[in-house]
Amino acid sequence: MAVFLTSKDIETILTMDDYIKQVEEAYRAWGNGSATMLTRSKIDTKRRTGFLKILPGALEEKNMAGIHAYTGGGRGEFLKAVFLFAIDTGELVAVVEADRIGWLTPGAASAVATRYLAVKGADTLSLFGSGRQARAQVWALSRVLNLSLVKVFSPNKEHREAFCAEMEKKLSVKFLPVSNPREAIEGAQVISTATNTKEPLFPGELVEAGTHINAIGAHDPKRREIDGTCMKKSKVVVDHLQRALGEEGAIILAEGEGLFHRAQVYGELGEIVAGKKKGRDNAAEITVFLSGAVAIEYIAVAAEAYIRAKENGLGQKLDLTKDYGVPKSLYIKER
Repeated sequence: MAVFLTSKDIETILTMDDYIKQVEEAYRAWGNGSATMLTRSKIDTKRRTGFLKILPGALEEKNMAGIHAYTGGGRGEFLKAVFLFAIDTGELVAVVEADRIGWLTPGAASAVATRYLAVKGADTLSLFGSGRQARAQVWALSRVLNLSLVKVFSPNKEHREAFCAEMEKKLSVKFLPVSNPREAIEGAQVISTATNTKEPLFPGELVEAGTHINAIGAHDPKRREIDGTCMKKSKVVVDHLQRALGEEGAIILAEGEGLFHRAQVYGELGEIVAGKKKGRDNAAEITVFLSGAVAIEYIAVAAEAYIRAKENGLGQKLDLTKDYGVPKSLYIKER
């Protein structure tokens, strides 16, 4: 019998460390060839301003296939859910409300990338953004870095100051609101960008040797958070190569400027996590992780939530075997 899980259910059974572990295992499976995923598909409606996006994938070791689906409407409201299926039987086993998963999983992906690509002993973070995703970024990164200072820049002074006060109290780490991008990245070993900008957030020439960058906010061909100069001098790692080549403005726009070519993408994070490729070569190297949220991340976290929910008796049961009066003529036997 299938089960429906809410974000409140998930909050009680998964910690941020669990998110990071599941995302790391998903990338290892992808790198080893035991996971499958397709790129994001989007359907825009013609008469209204709504859309539907779906991300399908499968994790063989978990015996789980799934679809992460989310919709949006003209009022700015979103509905997110992960539909989980048992690979061996094809049975729908869970519908997982994915607002919380959609919030925290990108942060977990950045934490995994940072674990493999940042310099050892990195303790200073530069954070661009002061919204919900920025909160997830710093929360997740605080689990893999021994942070001593987080410098935060966002255009709105009140927002960045309020963000710093809130997160300093929650994480017991010093937060410093700064007034410009140059000040934000100076001396930072790790930079995370979680914004809705269309233009690069800082000049690439300001990025110091040894820096690692997580760029999560602009997976759109016409938008980018980092410029061509930064791309040119960095080792660029992506979550899913096919997705990145079609969606990442950081690649597409830099290529149009003649500063970067898609063939220069070093590889996928899964290859590094699985040990197929080396992460950081030396302490002076600049590394970039371009993250756009991919299916295996969400399916891995949702699958773990389902397993733990079963163990703890959580969730609302969905009896899909019940006779709802559907005409038998609608059922077609496979030939």
